[in-house]
Amino acid sequence: MSFGLNDCILAISTPSGKSFRAIIRLSGKDVFSYLRGIFAPGDIGKIACEKGFNSYHSNIYLEKEQVNIPASIYTMRSPNSYTREDVVEIHTFGSPPLLEMLMETLLSSGEDKTDKEGNVEVIRGLRIAEPGEFTKRAFLNGRISLAEAESVMHVIRSRTDSELLMSVANMKGKLTELMHKIQEELVNLCARTEAAIDFYDQDIELISSGGIKKELEQLKERLCMVSGEGQKPIISHYGVKTVFIGLPNAGKSSLFNKLLDRSRAIVTPVRGTTRDTLEADMVIEGVNLRMRDTAGVTWGDGELESLAAQRTYGSMDDAQIVLFVVDGSVPLCVQQIELFDSITTRNKITVINKADIKQNVCYENLPSQMKAFPVVNTSVHTGEGLDRLKKTIVSEILESSVDISASDIVFTMRQKMVIGKAIEIIGQISDSLAEDVGYELIAMDLRRAVDTIGEVTGEVVTDDILDIVFSTFCVGK
Repeated sequence: MSFGLNDCILAISTPSGKSFRAIIRLSGKDVFSYLRGIFAPGDIGKIACEKGFNSYHSNIYLEKEQVNIPASIYTMRSPNSYTREDVVEIHTFGSPPLLEMLMETLLSSGEDKTDKEGNVEVIRGLRIAEPGEFTKRAFLNGRISLAEAESVMHVIRSRTDSELLMSVANMKGKLTELMHKIQEELVNLCARTEAAIDFYDQDIELISSGGIKKELEQLKERLCMVSGEGQKPIISHYGVKTVFIGLPNAGKSSLFNKLLDRSRAIVTPVRGTTRDTLEADMVIEGVNLRMRDTAGVTWGDGELESLAAQRTYGSMDDAQIVLFVVDGSVPLCVQQIELFDSITTRNKITVINKADIKQNVCYENLPSQMKAFPVVNTSVHTGEGLDRLKKTIVSEILESSVDISASDIVFTMRQKMVIGKAIEIIGQISDSLAEDVGYELIAMDLRRAVDTIGEVTGEVVTDDILDIVFSTFCVGK
């Protein structure tokens, strides 16, 4: 993305479509001047001179369209605004044609201006903001860290209370604070290692290779703990991965639809109707689930059966909870027990379905490994057991190894990759110490680890990193 940071920018910052109220946001130097001629009070000079935060309530007049509409203007002076630039917000009716007229009027009034900053001439204009540009300016102007900027998007996308609390904790700087502490310890270790180089030929040992390795192991352990690597899985903003597994005709798709309360999966009496995985979101008691229906596992050697089985097994691998659905009217077979044993996740719920017809499967005749996990009897036709199943799913999430506590940290994929890279570098340094590599090379790698951690907080940043972070934002944020 190409940003002209000298420009004044504007965008509609509320969702598209009809609404009672919409907001147009402007940011940049001398942005108040673009209100001249359209805001009824006329005394824009007075507005521009007011300090701090102010609000004005009157009318906006669009001369070309001969339209006069009520509006409120909110002004925020630099450096106390979100972007640390002069900011104006126009609050008016959320009519799409009206907003389009107002945007066109503002843009047509935005002639380029030439200012002098020192000895350099700077050309300023007014243009539509690019995705995430308001938040990007907040980062570049020192209002927030890069980690906090990324948390803004997490807050916007939060779909449950727990997700929102985790995102707000990040936005308040929790992740940045943790990364700074680890980075400071790495810097301190690097400084002592570099100091030891100066005394290498003397009988003075400022820090031993064993001491460096011990401190690195502690830092690596903390990074693994922070990122959740090797620890209990953290719920992503896409919800707990909840996967339906079982043989064909067990009623997985019918149960999937019933829980969603809508027909998402095709259901027919034909055995093996589902051939692909289907996904849908569902919220139970404030917990967001990413439900995934899979094809029934068969042991045929056809190409279609093979592809369907591959996708089903792939879904099992990254599942956080598996609902193992069995047809209660048919006795369990050896293949079902083997399939259950092959599920690696620690969170399994056996669902004995079709409770409305004669049962050949009950809790008492289940194998011991299946009894070690919760068992729920259900009927899609009568609704029996569905409420209990929902409560069991939530209970498994809250009481087992799937963590949704608001004290945890939610990472973007970029942040997780960067922390993984830092862990890898620390591991390489430990290997180098074991091979008795000189402290000069160790210090270089320590600085590399410090810079890598800086990519999370934004102390080390490139255009590519900024493009990755802000390309996912919507215009107006």
